[in-house]
Amino acid sequence: MIELLHKKKNAIHELWLDKTLDTYPADAAKFFKDQGNQFANPVGQTIAGGTAATLDALLAGADPEIICSHLHDVLKVRAVQEFSAARAVGFVFLLKDAIHEELAREQFAIDQVAELQRLDRQIDQVALFAFDMFVKCREQVYELRLAEIKRTSGVPESRAARMVGDLVQVRDRVPAPDRAPDNNP
Repeated sequence: MIELLHKKKNAIHELWLDKTLDTYPADAAKFFKDQGNQFANPVGQTIAGGTAATLDALLAGADPEIICSHLHDVLKVRAVQEFSAARAVGFVFLLKDAIHEELAREQFAIDQVAELQRLDRQIDQVALFAFDMFVKCREQVYELRLAEIKRTSGVPESRAARMVGDLVQVRDRVPAPDRAPDNNP
């Protein structure tokens, strides 16, 4: 199975990268896909590099925590963007979709199916580590915002912390741009 995945690695990566970039608004996704210059498109290049390194580590049989470390820069980028936690980390699960789509036409023996299931579980573990990493990145963003509020406003620390907390609560109540508001009564 791993040998087959190595043969299809480039196709799997391209499919996963496309699915990941499609989590952005259409115009941003098109730019990230089309602009190959790393200086003009650092977000697209960061995502492409992180996903490629992650797939390489997965196919090399690394531990999920080490595999996830290759996503650190991607998660830092997504932590400052307007993604919910689920949407920010959900792209990891898209790797399973990419692998399954790429292997859909293959015939498998029972032991190969079991190996694919093991790989799926490993990707699930990577996603859990990615979620923890994302939360830490998001916490750093809030700490930086708090420090900036304190620095620029002269507001006492406890008041500044409440201000940042109020901003987080308001943000969490407003529908994120990646999902439509619920119109049900």
